[in-house]
Amino acid sequence: MVTIDDSGRGAPPNRRFATQVVLITKLLRKRFDQRARSMSLSDGKPLTRAQWRVLAAIYVREGATQREIAEMLEIGTVTTGQTIDRLEAAQWVERRPDQADRRVNRLYLMPQAMPTLERLGLLDDRVDQTAMAGISPADMERLTSLLETIITNLLSAADETEPR
Repeated sequence: MVTIDDSGRGAPPNRRFATQVVLITKLLRKRFDQRARSMSLSDGKPLTRAQWRVLAAIYVREGATQREIAEMLEIGTVTTGQTIDRLEAAQWVERRPDQADRRVNRLYLMPQAMPTLERLGLLDDRVDQTAMAGISPADMERLTSLLETIITNLLSAADETEPR
């Protein structure tokens, strides 16, 4: 049996599709994390993966609840709450009571978070550029189309297997 490592050394010549996707995801995340570590919260502590993921999720779904963010990120509500507590202490995130249900808090970004989110976006672009180096625009368009087809196939297969 040949093991697969992050460098690709020792990898079999024909990896299975799912293995390739998992490895690509792991390598993209690792590269992004390496670059994101250079950023810090207002207290000087480095920005963690959990923190930048929560920040990005709130950016995408500003006004969402803690539970909605946890579901979006597929992590526990307690873990999400602890991360939000740290981001709130750093004044990057604000909890506001829901107007319809005072027991619920909605999450909003504070202006201090925006420069870091912009930098994270730039980091994401650089990671994408690194990953796509040497791939022609036509090949990239074809790859994107194929990946969208796979996503559609998997989504419709998931719909078929759900109990009614």
